[in-house]
Amino acid sequence: MAVKIDPDSIREGAQQLDAATEAVQGLFDQFKSSVEGLADSFGGDMIGSLLDLAHQCCMEALIECISTNIEDLGDYANTLRQMADDHESNDAEVERLFRELLEALGR
Repeated sequence: MAVKIDPDSIREGAQQLDAATEAVQGLFDQFKSSVEGLADSFGGDMIGSLLDLAHQCCMEALIECISTNIEDLGDYANTLRQMADDHESNDAEVERLFRELLEALGR
C-alpha cells in the first residue's frame, strides 16, 4: 500500500485552519465585548462585590484558555506548512540522489 502525500493539499489545509482561527478569534472578541459590560451590573454591595470577583476570575481563566487554544491553532497551521515544505524538499533531494546514482551507473 503506497502513501501519497500532496504538499499542496497540506498547504490548503493550513489555509483553511488559518481561516477557522480568524473566525474563532472574531467570535471570541465579540464574546469578550459583550461580557465586559456585565461587571457593572453586580452592584456595589458585598454580594455584588463577591459576584464581580468571581466573574473576573472566571473570565481571566476563560480568556487565557481560549487565547492559548487560538495561538495553538496558528501554530498547527504553521506546522502544516513546514511539513509540506519539508516533504517537497525531501522529495527533491531523493530525486537528486537517484539521478546521481543513475549517472554513476551510466544510465
